[in-house]
Amino acid sequence: MEEVKAFLQNLILTKGVQILWALLALIIGYIVIKLILKIVNKTLSKSKMDKITISFLLSILKFVAYIILVLIIAQILGVPITGMVALLGTAGLAVGLALKDSLSNLANGIVIITTKPFHEGDYVKIGDVEGTVRNIRMLTTAIVSTDNKLIVLPNSDIVTNEIINYNILGKRKLVLTFSVAYESDVKLVQKVILDVIHSNGKAYLDPSPFVSIKMFNASSIDFVASCWCDAEDYWDLNYYLLDKVFNEFKRYGISIPYNQLEVRMRQDTPENIFDAQELPERQEKVREEKVEGDIIDQLIFVRKKKHKKAKEQSIKKTDRKNKKTKKNTTELPTDTSEK
Repeated sequence: MEEVKAFLQNLILTKGVQILWALLALIIGYIVIKLILKIVNKTLSKSKMDKITISFLLSILKFVAYIILVLIIAQILGVPITGMVALLGTAGLAVGLALKDSLSNLANGIVIITTKPFHEGDYVKIGDVEGTVRNIRMLTTAIVSTDNKLIVLPNSDIVTNEIINYNILGKRKLVLTFSVAYESDVKLVQKVILDVIHSNGKAYLDPSPFVSIKMFNASSIDFVASCWCDAEDYWDLNYYLLDKVFNEFKRYGISIPYNQLEVRMRQDTPENIFDAQELPERQEKVREEKVEGDIIDQLIFVRKKKHKKAKEQSIKKTDRKNKKTKKNTTELPTDTSEK
């Protein structure tokens, strides 16, 4: 106990002034940080920036301000801040490596919040996920599917995928295809579809709705119908048109065909055409003698064959020469005058 009292007395005598300045700096710094955060919050609130973005920026500003305040107090107390800065840098690197994926999601969350490809309540399609945006957070984004499933996507997956926003432009174009039988009255079909579109006040009349023949299929005539509506009315209008057009087709006797296959009985007799010539007799192909074995054996066989052929040619040449010499000898005249 005496040692503790002695230590505190010595600390007050040697560091008393520095401790007072440090406490004063702590109080003033705390007040200044609060004022700065309040001013920044009011300034950003007057802008069109989202609340989540403002909250994130204030959190970063608050963290940096308190780090600076701690370094200032350490400097007043005579604590070397070089080591503290190095320690903070090492700790930051370790945390960064440990939270690499989270930091990536955080950075992409900032990208989403600043670029604003969609807002809460928008109907979007991100990759294979489709639904209404429930909320946007710094690390994740929540989407509610049409069957009321909550899908939470990491912000990194959102940034790296194609984003289709169906609501951001305010209006959507509804395009539907209707198939009717070939015997249907084309003008009547167009009139019925247009009347159904005009009967719903959610469909825009400017630009005016459009109905026309799209294509001729094997079993039906396809009509394309299009109109514009507000983004939030897209599905209501879609289901309304399908229901009412089907009912009106029944009312006016317009047939919706099934797939059809046309079958005909063949009346003619096909000719039995064939070649009356009989099959030829087999003629065996003459094949060269093949040598079994490896490549060395084949080379030796070829050399022996060439040597044998050359020897036979030499013998034949010698025989021809001997026959010629013998013939010349027998044909010489006999000299009898000396006898």
